[in-house]
Amino acid sequence: MQPPLKPVSIGLFLGMCAVLFGIFWAMYLTVKHERIHVYLEERGVAALEEKFVIAPPADDGHGHGSGAKTSESHEVGSMYGGTGRHGDGLIDEAHKRLTRGHIHAMGLGILSITLSVTLSFLNVPARMKTVASACMGVGGLFYPFAWIIMGYRTTALGAEGAAKSVLPIVAFSVFLVFAAILLTLVYLIKGLTKKMS
Repeated sequence: MQPPLKPVSIGLFLGMCAVLFGIFWAMYLTVKHERIHVYLEERGVAALEEKFVIAPPADDGHGHGSGAKTSESHEVGSMYGGTGRHGDGLIDEAHKRLTRGHIHAMGLGILSITLSVTLSFLNVPARMKTVASACMGVGGLFYPFAWIIMGYRTTALGAEGAAKSVLPIVAFSVFLVFAAILLTLVYLIKGLTKKMS
């Protein structure tokens, strides 16, 4: 490895890992599409049954408890249904989120590599290069996983519930990515102003 790239090797490595993961994740989504669909559907149904059907219905003393249960179950089933490419609004949203995991892995992986290479050419202390490169690499790798986890949880927790469940991962990843970009930008502007003066 060339000496200028040594301080940013962690960002280059993590960026390449993110790109490779993005490629393999896209292949997995294509090959296992039906299996993922079934899994998402089963999780959604299980979550609904746990919430509405498993709980014993109140018996009014005339043996109408099971009838109320069936009616409630049917109503919930109708609420779960929706319109979308997969015949269900939540499943369609879950598939979109899983696909965004691939898109963000590819994009942030390439950004991590680009940022690391840019840092290697700047007049920046080696430790700061490593910190910025590592921040970008880690943030760029964690953020796509947040979308994938969110996608798998969408049918069970609902669109909003799934988004809230990964908020700590998203906040951590976004913070790292913005910190890396900001550090690189500061040193880039410093370098440009020195050359102009």
